[in-house]
Amino acid sequence: MRIPGTVLLIKVVLLGVFICPARAEFYLSEAAASGTETDKVDLERIVVTPLRLQSGISDTPDKVTVIPVSSLSSGYAMNIDDLLKDVNGVDVSRRTGLTSSTSTVTLRGFGGQARGRTLVLVDGIPFNEIYSGEVYWNAIPMEDVERIEVVSGAGSALYGPGAMGGVINIITRDPSSRRTSVSSGYGSFATRFAGVSHEEKIGNFACRISGNWFKTDGYVAVPSPKAYDIRRDKENYNANVKLSYDMGGGDTAGMNYRHYEEDVNGGRKYYYGSNDMDNLSFNLRKEINDVELLGTFYLDRQEATWVNDKSPSYTSVDYINKNPKTTVGGNLQTNIHLNEANLLAVGGDIRSGRIASVDNYKSAVRRVDAKGQQDSLGLYLQDEISLADKAVITLGGRWDYWRNSDGSLYDDTLSPKWVSYDSVDGSTFSPKLGVMYRLSRDTTFRATAGKSFRIPTLYDLYRTWKSSSTTYSTTYRANPNLKPEKAYCFDAGVEQKILEKITARVTFYYNDVDDLIYSVGESVKDKQNVGKVEIYGLETELSYAPFEKLDIFLNHTFNSSRIVKHSDASLENKYLTYTPEEKWSFGCLFSDPELLDVRLSGRYTGSVFNNDANTQKLDGYFIWDVSFSRKIGAVTEISLSVDNLQDRSYQEYRGVLAPGRTVIGSVKVVF
Repeated sequence: MRIPGTVLLIKVVLLGVFICPARAEFYLSEAAASGTETDKVDLERIVVTPLRLQSGISDTPDKVTVIPVSSLSSGYAMNIDDLLKDVNGVDVSRRTGLTSSTSTVTLRGFGGQARGRTLVLVDGIPFNEIYSGEVYWNAIPMEDVERIEVVSGAGSALYGPGAMGGVINIITRDPSSRRTSVSSGYGSFATRFAGVSHEEKIGNFACRISGNWFKTDGYVAVPSPKAYDIRRDKENYNANVKLSYDMGGGDTAGMNYRHYEEDVNGGRKYYYGSNDMDNLSFNLRKEINDVELLGTFYLDRQEATWVNDKSPSYTSVDYINKNPKTTVGGNLQTNIHLNEANLLAVGGDIRSGRIASVDNYKSAVRRVDAKGQQDSLGLYLQDEISLADKAVITLGGRWDYWRNSDGSLYDDTLSPKWVSYDSVDGSTFSPKLGVMYRLSRDTTFRATAGKSFRIPTLYDLYRTWKSSSTTYSTTYRANPNLKPEKAYCFDAGVEQKILEKITARVTFYYNDVDDLIYSVGESVKDKQNVGKVEIYGLETELSYAPFEKLDIFLNHTFNSSRIVKHSDASLENKYLTYTPEEKWSFGCLFSDPELLDVRLSGRYTGSVFNNDANTQKLDGYFIWDVSFSRKIGAVTEISLSVDNLQDRSYQEYRGVLAPGRTVIGSVKVVF
């Protein structure tokens, strides 16, 4: 296990001077500056993700970061994933900035471009699509979000497949009293957007309705553009309805519907796509004496279309891919208060999804169909034991059963043309133990140990396709024989408060990963199970509030993600691609409601390998972001944000140029 001496020295110095939890406290103190004392207590004390029920953030053994989105000024960030860039241990890759259709977010070194290894929830419901594990962050407007909870570490003992590096739960705003919000903005790349929302409460019934529109002309995102390279423009819409009914006595029922449409250009005339999504969910909560019953049901529908151009001229259509997907699922959970010090949670999840991807070729007589279905069932139990005010112990486990079926591939160019794959099923048990111990009023120790896993996605198993990239033309080949990924995870950390103004947190983590699914090769990338991967790292976080209106934070992540065993010996001791070893983040926020809010942040991301042989690297980069916000009167707020202040040229993914300086101005009226 290797931690560079200079990094270790920095850790020791920081630990000796400040020991504290940086980013979480930074966001929380920001919320306190702009909200009431009651708001502060709610945000600091109550979270739902670590234990899948309401609990105190200071009482959980897990490392938790809370971002109070509803308290942030309107110019703070354009997208939900932008808020995660400064969170310790989180890697965010939005390759082309505002023009990106999706963003890849991973926790604790599980691969910077890997999808589906971080479980993303919206109000506790899985938001990763069942096809590839992709998350469409653009479909969740900032205005609709109350807060984000980030729980680092193994999460499969409660949430099942996909929660390998951790869980991100996006909590949407509950409708309350009458409130209307109207916003609009304009900025770089002819970016323009508008949004409106209204919420109302009549008796026990409450409703929130919102709609948003976004459009950008984009930019040319290749380092050395050719005649056929054009701007990557994008336009999207979404509409959301959230209903709730208070039945009295703590019993509630609710419904949430979300619709999202998107049109995006990939940077050439005949390389573009669209996406159409609907998400519908229902929830119910009922209390019977000391027992709380929770239930959810959800239905997701998505249809994606992508037009691919033909190389090498890129002046005509090669093929059109249509990929409809449907997912249905639900959860039932019972929380039982056995006594004042013992809370038992028992529950189960079910999920079923199906894909039917079709490639219709225009440049040849060819058709490619890929089909498949995935079903999963999980049963879990967790016991939370409080030992006076000194310690909390959580012990739990989850059994999951999964089945991949109806998998097939049809291709006119193959012999035979039709291949049907056998159904494959399996089961696994994921235990977890967590301990929180207060060494003193200001010093807290936390540690967790558990197992996590991920089922191969339908994309991994059945979808073979060829990229239309002009810089690197690659065929991505599926593998129906893939096994689930498994990880044995451990973390331990200390949190310290000093003089009520300085706080710090240091956390060490270690993940022993078996059968990690990895794309191996250059022109042809085959999905393979890597024998064993070792991941370890150290997260150091600082925050300092010298006076009421100013917050300062600094955090650092060291991470090593290395293949230690592989059937191809040449890949042993190689590092996972797109996973930086070093990350730094620094920022300060000045907040004065009568004057203005100013936020300045700097972020360094170290170099990454962009091929599995570790022979090619993308350089690291450091960028500054700044935002200003000011309230005018009682209802109006204006803001200005500048990302990549120095206009640096860099790449998050090989052959794709990140956007330069991006300036956005906006106005928001709330009444």
